[in-house]
Amino acid sequence: MPDIPVQHVCSFTQQLATLVCAGVPLLQSLDTVAKGTPFKPLQDTALKLRQQIAQGMSLQEGLRQSQVFDHFYCQLVAAGEMSGNLDGMLRRLASHLERQHKLRQKVKMALVYPVAVLLIGALVTAVILIWVVPVFQNIFASFGAELPAATRLVLRLSEGLVQSGPVALLAVLLAFLGLRSTYLRSETWQLRAAIASLGLPVAGALIRASNAAIWTRCMATLLQSGVPLLDALEVTAGACPNRVHALFTLAIRHAVSQGRSLSAAMQSVHLLLPQTRQKQSVFDALLVQMVAVGEESGALAPLLAQAADENEQGLERHIDGMTQLIEPLMVVVLGGLVGGLVVALYLPVFQLGQVL
Repeated sequence: MPDIPVQHVCSFTQQLATLVCAGVPLLQSLDTVAKGTPFKPLQDTALKLRQQIAQGMSLQEGLRQSQVFDHFYCQLVAAGEMSGNLDGMLRRLASHLERQHKLRQKVKMALVYPVAVLLIGALVTAVILIWVVPVFQNIFASFGAELPAATRLVLRLSEGLVQSGPVALLAVLLAFLGLRSTYLRSETWQLRAAIASLGLPVAGALIRASNAAIWTRCMATLLQSGVPLLDALEVTAGACPNRVHALFTLAIRHAVSQGRSLSAAMQSVHLLLPQTRQKQSVFDALLVQMVAVGEESGALAPLLAQAADENEQGLERHIDGMTQLIEPLMVVVLGGLVGGLVVALYLPVFQLGQVL
């Protein structure tokens, strides 16, 4: 199974939608896309799809056999072929994939940025403790005077890092690899990690907002494309990045299949956060109310599309606000860390200057 990044799948869909909408036959469109892409795995996938369709297979059957495109993608293409509106469906799918890719990139950057800054700060601190502090230690030894408490603390940290640093780093690396291997093999650990991530102080709200935006957009796109509600819920469960939202979406699907309304099923789903031991609704009350209104008025798909727009705009505002808050906070943390080390190293020099 070729590993094709999301951005290449988006580019493939956009090019194919443009050609099909322009009236180019599907076989010729796939051939043109294959010749125009520089990414070899995608080129091979497009050529294989062309060969399968030439042999009488439908596009959605070829997409499913390729194992490159997810269930959501194949379901929309199948709906487009069944309705005779493949060109319009490809155009809608390309827009959806582009929007989702940009949204996930923003969330990823918002979460990765503070971690990257902290790692850089830790690296700079380690360099100072390993290579800079020992030079000052030799100078302090010639003073023959008692050193300040802050300076003694920095010297002990430097000695400990030089003596035990490689062993500690190896132990941390082995522990990380062991935990990662256990996490990938255990569905229980994955579920616990997903639940714990929703209760994190800052990242939890961002993860909940991003999953709500993805959930509403997927549901709106599927329902607007004519996909039945139960099938739409099943496909959306597979598109949710967080396992909690995926499992609860399947629970909602089961409740709907038993005769409950979508809004009632959404309202009955709650999450018990381990940090607070309190129940919290997975879906926002406003979203549940909009779904209820949509069911009563028969305009569920348009209202879900409106909710998706609002959720995506709210998520972007949340990311911008968090970034503006994190940037000065990271500057203060790094400045305090490096500045504290420098001050601790120069305190004996200042004291010696006062004595002289």
